[in-house]
Amino acid sequence: MSRIADHTVTAPDRVAQVRSAWRAAWDQGEVDALDDLLSPSYVRRRGPAGTPQDREQFKESIRAVREAFPDLRTEIEDVVEEGDGLAVRWRSTGRHTGAFLGVPPTGRPVEVSGATFARFGGGAVTEEWVTFDSRQLLEALGIITTAHGAAVDSDLVRGVHRKFITGVTVVTTDDDGTPRGLAVNAFSSISLDPPMVLVCVQRSSSTHPALHRASHLGISILAAEQLDVAKVFAGKGDDKFDRIAWTPGAFGPPLIDGACARLEVEIGERLEAGSHTVFTGRVVSACHTDLAPLVYSGGGFFDISHTAPLPW
Repeated sequence: MSRIADHTVTAPDRVAQVRSAWRAAWDQGEVDALDDLLSPSYVRRRGPAGTPQDREQFKESIRAVREAFPDLRTEIEDVVEEGDGLAVRWRSTGRHTGAFLGVPPTGRPVEVSGATFARFGGGAVTEEWVTFDSRQLLEALGIITTAHGAAVDSDLVRGVHRKFITGVTVVTTDDDGTPRGLAVNAFSSISLDPPMVLVCVQRSSSTHPALHRASHLGISILAAEQLDVAKVFAGKGDDKFDRIAWTPGAFGPPLIDGACARLEVEIGERLEAGSHTVFTGRVVSACHTDLAPLVYSGGGFFDISHTAPLPW
């Protein structure tokens, strides 16, 4: 049970109140409806470099958006609750009929999708983090034109990517007792101090919703002899973990047995970028072996243990 204002609400009621407050504030401009939902000490952030907003500043920003998009409608596509956390995936549409971000009215229809992550304390939302694809918004307003004539042909870009050699990872999470995972080669180190990494996951993946609501993810870098594992996780199906050997990590995510390296990551940011979500986070456990990694390039898999290093 939790308390919002002076009313005792169950978890489903809390989700209903979020939906109701969002609809009143964003779609109808009744921003004071947020007062029963947001704590007086509420803080809202957008990305790691975003300027924090308090409750009144957030309400003022909604008013500014609605002045530019009077017909604004926000559809909540999914709400996931876990403990004191709430993840909301949303999509907003409206016609640009007022000045916005210094851009005069264009009359263009605008659609932006994103996600908000809220934390409750004492029955009210104390913190929120929001992420959305700003490129999508800038394109819709005509500020940038990467989706139109200036864009590089997607087949040409795909050909460039095929020249880049990567390892093969399996990104996993525990979804309320059910293991989920997929093969990913868009993995990178961000920092060693503190240790941080990122992975990019396509939003159409069946594993994406589970990662969106998870606190931790696992990354198993496959060994050269694990081509069969790569094929399992590159495909579809709910029985992936029935076909391979795995072990739960210390923080919950399943980790692939026999991998040449394994990480567990506490998810920090979820950044919407085109068709993908970029998950960044802090490494909380790590191990590796002397096994050679499985390598991917140009649509094929390779064992680099049979190659000779170049002198330099």
